[in-house]
Amino acid sequence: MKSETLDQLAAALSAAQAEFSAVPKDKANPFFKSTYADLASVVKTATPVLTKNGLSISQFITNTEDGGDALVTYLLHSSGQFIAHTMKLHLPKTDPQGQGSAVTYARRYSFMSVLGLVADVDDDGNAASNQSRPLPARQSEVAPKPTTNGEASPAQIKALTTMLKKKNRDIAVEVVTRWNKELPELTKAEASTWIDEINAQPKPGEEPFV
Repeated sequence: MKSETLDQLAAALSAAQAEFSAVPKDKANPFFKSTYADLASVVKTATPVLTKNGLSISQFITNTEDGGDALVTYLLHSSGQFIAHTMKLHLPKTDPQGQGSAVTYARRYSFMSVLGLVADVDDDGNAASNQSRPLPARQSEVAPKPTTNGEASPAQIKALTTMLKKKNRDIAVEVVTRWNKELPELTKAEASTWIDEINAQPKPGEEPFV
């Protein structure tokens, strides 16, 4: 879906893309040994450039023709020109919490896709200032870093992953649903509370875990 003309929007988007920097993958996931850029980082990186060029993003939840849930992302220009893209949502659970977790991921991916953004590791300029140094060891050869700032430990994450897997639940989705945050942001206290809650749940055949 798009406006009848796109000349001004196209020119503004072209100018904006020349200014966009890579979105830093500044969130660490020590358990899965990976980094990622969350929605806040994506919006923070893009918004100043979008505003400068008369562009904006709006996202809405809608329904598909078959009655499913979808996210519509609009790229708008101050002239009134626009383009829109619809992304079908795949809900882990058919309830408001399941919808919320699906929307969280869809918003981030659609936001980056419509603008042509890419994510990269935020090394705080180390790559440029240490070009003569040898490359770091491969990830598999590096000892796990200890958790800091109260982050959940790898042992806690492993325990939760095992517990939830037995209940056919995915830990990454459940963290969004249960705590309204992404997995690397889970704290030790929250993980401990969660483990205790799961252990205290009724036995099979009784009320299911929620």
